[in-house]
Amino acid sequence: MADGPDLRTNAITSYDGIFKSIHDPEIRKDFLKVRKLLSSGKWGVGKILLQDTLIKSSFKPFDRKCLTLILNELQRYEDNKISPNTAPARMIAWDTVVERDLTRIIERFCEFPQSVFFLDVGRSGLSSSRRLVGRKILSDYWIAGKIPELHCSLVTADMLLGLYCDERITENEVHVHYYPLNNAEKLKLFSDIMAGDSSYVEIICPFPLLRESDSKELCSPAEGWEVDDAYDVMLSCGEERLKQYTIQFLETIDMTTGRFYDPACSTGMFLSTLKEAFPESYTIGQDLSQQMADFSKERVDEVYCGNAMLPKILTGTADACFIRFLNSEVVTSAEAEVLLSALLPTVREKGFIVIFGHTPVLLSSSNFRRLSNFRLIQSVGVSTDKTGIFQYYIIQRDI
Repeated sequence: MADGPDLRTNAITSYDGIFKSIHDPEIRKDFLKVRKLLSSGKWGVGKILLQDTLIKSSFKPFDRKCLTLILNELQRYEDNKISPNTAPARMIAWDTVVERDLTRIIERFCEFPQSVFFLDVGRSGLSSSRRLVGRKILSDYWIAGKIPELHCSLVTADMLLGLYCDERITENEVHVHYYPLNNAEKLKLFSDIMAGDSSYVEIICPFPLLRESDSKELCSPAEGWEVDDAYDVMLSCGEERLKQYTIQFLETIDMTTGRFYDPACSTGMFLSTLKEAFPESYTIGQDLSQQMADFSKERVDEVYCGNAMLPKILTGTADACFIRFLNSEVVTSAEAEVLLSALLPTVREKGFIVIFGHTPVLLSSSNFRRLSNFRLIQSVGVSTDKTGIFQYYIIQRDI
């Protein structure tokens, strides 16, 4: 699979969240052609075929809804992508920005509210701190045909909209008002983040994804997920930048022989990557799904099947606990806080809890600052290829 995963996989079928699949076999066949055209750079042809496929789906309401959302995301990508020839502004005149006409983004709670984010820059409470508004666009990994999720963890300058002004929540929608930034200003802001101290930068995704049928927060099945080999590869592709950054972080703190615990280890690829980078480390995995735990046995030193609410390792024995599931479309916001509390005791004194994920983290720095005996180290990571930033919370036990 050197050229990436086979797009024919249909291991998980969903019309909610950032994963999109098609039920009807003939429509799915056309959609896979669209994916291949986009991944080979034939954007215009792919978009036309998607429009034609949408017409074919007239009598398939679920598929039509899915294709409509994807077509809208293609258009958003075209509208927001910044040309590589654009130069960053020399400065951002914020007094001028707030004189611009207010703009509003509206997102339905059953579509992509979790892809609307706030970007906080600067220490909270200081006059220099600012809150920006953004909306994720198509992931470069999705366009390349590597993952089935439309959006991923990476936040780039293209996704910024402007300076936050206000927000309103209705029964079905979220409305956020902002003063728009131009593309040169967006590039300048991101250039400053990349070049400067990112310890006072945070990406917050405050709006949960709700099922249209009952307005309840979307989450994974109670028994966990099941995957096939192709989807296993896709899961790994989606975390590529996160894995690279994690290796860099562990090297920075000189923890190459640590005990690494992942309480929702999925197929074990994340821990396997750490083991490959640090052969003297010891990896411990646990997952709610028996199938996932079985996948992990060949990749992880020690594996358990069980709910993360009941960690299988001894209290205070992990050097680092990597929590990759307190995320949108995996657990609910209420569950996220409870699960975090259950996992805090797993790390030793001066040990680290690291929280991130392919979908938005449901907690924010405020949750971590309230914890006793832990201190917040950082809230974002900068991708090693310098293409963007992502949520990456690190907290360290004091005693």
